[in-house]
Amino acid sequence: MGLRVHSATRERVEIALPLAPNVNPHGTIFGGAQTAACLVGGWMLMHAAFTRAGMPAQVVGKEARCEFLAPATGDCLVVTTCEPAELDALIARFTEHGRARQPLLTVVRLGDVEVSRLQGLYTAMGHAASASTPDSSQPRKSAA
Repeated sequence: MGLRVHSATRERVEIALPLAPNVNPHGTIFGGAQTAACLVGGWMLMHAAFTRAGMPAQVVGKEARCEFLAPATGDCLVVTTCEPAELDALIARFTEHGRARQPLLTVVRLGDVEVSRLQGLYTAMGHAASASTPDSSQPRKSAA
């Protein structure tokens, strides 16, 4: 796919989505590549929010709906944003419940033209590694 992080802040992630490795027979970026890049952008923003907060979390995409608005005939920029107050509320929900969901809008742009948009719902859960680590104080079951 050739994705490359263009910029990343607490509230905004921008990913470069090049045409060449994602071109379809119509000379535009394949819709699946746009959708995948949008999901990566949302995942990155969520993952970074928890990492910055010092809270390991497993982030997954729960739902996604992508709308294609115009042909992506060149290299595009994938932009995911979230308001600071929404990120603060997300972290608070996660702290209280051990999991939290967040809707995020990601837009694919070709210059000033919005070529697609993905409304995603992401879920953060307590880190799976801590739940799956065997307790060394318990006897191990032998393999049968």
